Amino acid sequence: MERFGIGERLVRVRRRKMWTQGRLAAEAGVSPTTVSGIENGRISSPHFGTVRKLARALGVDPGGLLSDGEAAGGGPHAPLSLGWAREIRDEEFEQGLEEASLEGLEALRRDLGEEQGRLQELYGAFPEGSEQRRYIKRQIRIVAAQSGSVETSMMYREGDAGPDGGSAR
Repeated sequence: MERFGIGERLVRVRRRKMWTQGRLAAEAGVSPTTVSGIENGRISSPHFGTVRKLARALGVDPGGLLSDGEAAGGGPHAPLSLGWAREIRDEEFEQGLEEASLEGLEALRRDLGEEQGRLQELYGAFPEGSEQRRYIKRQIRIVAAQSGSVETSMMYREGDAGPDGGSAR
């Protein structure tokens, strides 16, 4: 199991909320330089008061940001869940798709489609040229790419099904 430092955990939770570093800093009442320093590792052991402010702003347990506990990322996600898809690296994502059932792929495709719709609504809520709008657009591209991978895996699986619905292999 891969272990993450506080910076990586902070990035994961902040991105899941689709917040910029600036927004997190403002919500937590800390400087943007502090958020940046923690996320990029320049500040490897932030003061607990700072961690508590960041955690409160993000709605997570401060202990979860400090350790690889469930609170930092909202807990381990079931394979093929939206949370899993949003946190996993590309290689692991593709491996998970290869090992998944057709039903699991269908559920993930549905979840990714709903997420893409939610992101598209958010995109329209921000002014053109804003940092938030650019960030949401990147997230839409990521979700769209994942949806395409799921669809491709589904086509492959459906093509391999034999006449009795089982695998033709």
